[in-house]
Amino acid sequence: IAARPPDDDHHYGHDKIEYFSSGVEGILILFAAVGIAYASVQRLLNPQQLEQVGIGLIVSLIAAVIDFATARVLLRAGTAHRSITLEASGQHLMTDVWTSVGVVITVGAVVLTGWLWLDPMIGLVVALNITWSGAKIMQRSVLGLMDSVLPAEDLSQLHTILETYRAEGMEWHALRTRQSASRYFVSVHVLVPGDWTVKVGHDFLEQLEDDIRRALPQVTMTTHLEPLGDPAAMRDVALDRTHDG
Repeated sequence: IAARPPDDDHHYGHDKIEYFSSGVEGILILFAAVGIAYASVQRLLNPQQLEQVGIGLIVSLIAAVIDFATARVLLRAGTAHRSITLEASGQHLMTDVWTSVGVVITVGAVVLTGWLWLDPMIGLVVALNITWSGAKIMQRSVLGLMDSVLPAEDLSQLHTILETYRAEGMEWHALRTRQSASRYFVSVHVLVPGDWTVKVGHDFLEQLEDDIRRALPQVTMTTHLEPLGDPAAMRDVALDRTHDG
């Protein structure tokens, strides 16, 4: 669904559906953490001897290797395509990796020391790690649904380009940005000399937008041209422009 282009009913595309998908992944990860923590507390209160140590160790090692390889592929694809869904799926698999690694460490530690309490304690550590991963995914999902600004690195590139043009005599204000999964949306008011013709101003904005798109290929630009020195141009610098003044 997220890959569908904008249509008559969704002018800004369908990318935001990714945040719902990643949010579900985050919830599943948190449920897994709660399950591991609960089981660990039960074993801490009622220590039990480990059974079928050899088989459990082999299965956990194989599972960890397979899950890690798959998770790395998903995480790299998510970064390359700016897909929070792929990244969340990769993080979900990484929680399985941490669980398997925890089992391996637990088995080795208990066999060497005979301390049964190490099993639940390591389980609690794994649960905390998984909780952190799930919470980060949930945070990104919520921020995405709330139209948070572009990532700091991309926002810095945008500012650099605008400041380069400012050095040539233009001004800008009322910059607003938001990220919708892999798609960026940017709007900015550009102030140019009042004696410019519409054609000159239009060509100037086209050049500015082209430079921004080269730096941020996934951006959808909206620019508004205003004359330098006109007091009316300064009435709309606020982020909330639903009210006058």
